[in-house]
Amino acid sequence: MENNNQEAIFNLMQNVVDKLDEISIDINNKNAEKPESNFLINLPIEFNKLVSQQNTIFKQIDTSKQELINSLKSSKETNETHNNKYIMFGKDSPLNTRFVIYMIAFVIISWSGIKYLPPYFLEQSELQQEKKNYELFYNYLYLKQIDSKNNSAQKLEVILNKIKNGNDNIYKEYNSLFTKHQKELRKQELENELKQLQ
Repeated sequence: MENNNQEAIFNLMQNVVDKLDEISIDINNKNAEKPESNFLINLPIEFNKLVSQQNTIFKQIDTSKQELINSLKSSKETNETHNNKYIMFGKDSPLNTRFVIYMIAFVIISWSGIKYLPPYFLEQSELQQEKKNYELFYNYLYLKQIDSKNNSAQKLEVILNKIKNGNDNIYKEYNSLFTKHQKELRKQELENELKQLQ
């Protein structure tokens, strides 16, 4: 604002100087045209005109100064400084509570997905591979029994039908055979360990 005031004063002073230059050029032109005697006669009149013009210009400068001072005084009351503070959390922050909750939920879900999903898919692929192996084993035994022309192929079909029907006796028999088989495996492992120790 102060720079604007200085520029306004500078412009007014420049106008005064320009006006005085114009007047002096006019006077020089008139003097060149008129004889020397007219110049001496008109000199006090021209001088008075210049002084009156200078006085009016000074009055204009004073009034413009007063206007600028008054505008500065009135603008000092409304002078505002803008300090921007960026707050991450709080009532004035751009992050509201809902946004923060969504971000936390997203991070938790992403973290658990990254941590727990790959082992789940691995287990699923292992189970599928194991299922394929058992199917292949069953089909191999079944086709081998059919090829040998024994009654064991028919027995396998009967067992398969019982499993499909959900017969409880089959499950009980399976559990007892499975535990017996596990015990046999463990017994063989222990015997092998005994042989290695001796």
